[in-house]
Amino acid sequence: MMSMIGRKSAALVGVFISVTTVPAAGFVAVALVLGEQVKALESGIQLAINLAGIVLSAVAVLLVYRWIEKGPLLRLRRHPGGRTSA
Repeated sequence: MMSMIGRKSAALVGVFISVTTVPAAGFVAVALVLGEQVKALESGIQLAINLAGIVLSAVAVLLVYRWIEKGPLLRLRRHPGGRTSA
């Protein structure tokens, strides 16, 4: 999301995502091969939490970006007759 908003290609965004997902996903595979179902499940839960965090932070960034671009949501507008409306 940051690379889209900044209109720049940033390799660091991909690195941050990889750092949060690859270890957990890799450990799921290793734990399953070793027959450690409980550890695989725990790592799978951690992976799901990490992915949810990535999605929630992306949504938050886009909402803040939209709010900044359009201005405050409840901005008062002046009508030609001097009246105000929300």
